[in-house]
Amino acid sequence: MIWAQNISSGVAQYVKLDPNTQDGMVVCTSDTGNLVCNRASDPNMIGVVSLSPAASFGVASPPFDSFPVINNGKAYVLVSGENGSIKSGDFITSSSTSGLAVKAIKSGYVLGLAVDSFSGNTVSDTGKILVNIAVRPAVLSTKAGTNLILLIKQGMETAFLTPISSLRYIVAGIIAILSIGYGLSHFGKLAKSGVEAVGRNPLAAKAIQMSVFFNVILTVSVIGLGVAVAYLILSL
Repeated sequence: MIWAQNISSGVAQYVKLDPNTQDGMVVCTSDTGNLVCNRASDPNMIGVVSLSPAASFGVASPPFDSFPVINNGKAYVLVSGENGSIKSGDFITSSSTSGLAVKAIKSGYVLGLAVDSFSGNTVSDTGKILVNIAVRPAVLSTKAGTNLILLIKQGMETAFLTPISSLRYIVAGIIAILSIGYGLSHFGKLAKSGVEAVGRNPLAAKAIQMSVFFNVILTVSVIGLGVAVAYLILSL
């Protein structure tokens, strides 16, 4: 292969792939076997083909249709400019172009973090950069509600293929739902009791309002903490 001199630092395991698979292509798993990824932000990514890994295991004399795949460490990855230029530190993910990775521009599963930079603005602009491989879900914007729904939806797609990731989604979802549910329930009871207390004792209205205010702050803090913990679990 033309890029075989690019030695990766990760340890590879041999997996069966199409014989035409190239060095640096992103690999996914499916219910029919392994294949190069052809879907954007595919939650079933398992790593990247590296014909020159630091070490490999699994097959002493691999057949022609088995390729070394790295799922942890640094490896050279084929990328395109479909989502714009890539800078060091950007999240990298799979794309709809078979085997090629792109800059991640929305929350979801990522292949890892770019170590090198790449200049390109179209899908026809391709190259190879070093990436720190670590497949995981990542949050790229501050729209908490949208991201949480998106990540949970993608997590459910891998329920039978990535049980550990699915467990993270389930735990994060439970924590978020419980904290929000508790906060809304507590706020409703608090508002009702506050109105009733002011009606019974108008002279203590300021003290009651102050108590209600502090309880509202506490409720909001509980909801915020629950959502933050949920995001932390998703980011592990």
